[in-house]
Amino acid sequence: MAPGRKSIDDQIADEQKRADEARARIASLKARQRTVSRKQDNHRKIIVGGACMSHMKIDPQFRKGLMVALNAAVTDKKQRGAIPDLLDEQAFAEAMRATAKLAASEAKDAAEKKTVQGKQAPPR
Repeated sequence: MAPGRKSIDDQIADEQKRADEARARIASLKARQRTVSRKQDNHRKIIVGGACMSHMKIDPQFRKGLMVALNAAVTDKKQRGAIPDLLDEQAFAEAMRATAKLAASEAKDAAEKKTVQGKQAPPR
């Protein structure tokens, strides 16, 4: 064999090493692709969920349909515990009253803060 020439066994080993490296790169790319896909899916779910929650506040018929769908689809006790106001009309009404009360309180606090700031001596 001439110097500098690799044996067939060495050539096979080199090709095997390249193939293994290519498989590793492919596996890494597929993992990255799954991560990106999962992030996009989660982002879509957040957007759709937010839109549904907003729309159910203004459309009683949509709210009733969504409640029926959620009651049928969400069976895990822990998950149901996270959305009680979306599963029952009475709980929804109570949550809306609590939200309105909180918003009114925050608006009152902001108005009082603005009034207090307006009575302070002007800056020099």
